[in-house]
Amino acid sequence: QSYQNQIRHVILFVCVTLQLAFFCIPANYITSEAMAVSDALYFSNWYSHHFPSLKVPLLLIIQNSQNEITLKAGGLVMINAGTIVNVLKVAWSACSL
Repeated sequence: QSYQNQIRHVILFVCVTLQLAFFCIPANYITSEAMAVSDALYFSNWYSHHFPSLKVPLLLIIQNSQNEITLKAGGLVMINAGTIVNVLKVAWSACSL
């Protein structure tokens, strides 16, 4: 019976980890892509284009896209790849006790 309980706990742990990864990995990808917007605009030679009226809006886009985007679960916990690591650390600590 103890082996059955251990197998149930392992299956539950794997399912919860996969569900968490299902949300955390895309959230991390969205955050990194949002930071890449400012780099893409900066390296597009925005300052040498022949449209002087676009320089100020492009500067504002670059400035605003440098702010880090954070996705939160329920407005409480930040969702990123580090969240998975932290959950696994806590779970391993609880199992080792």
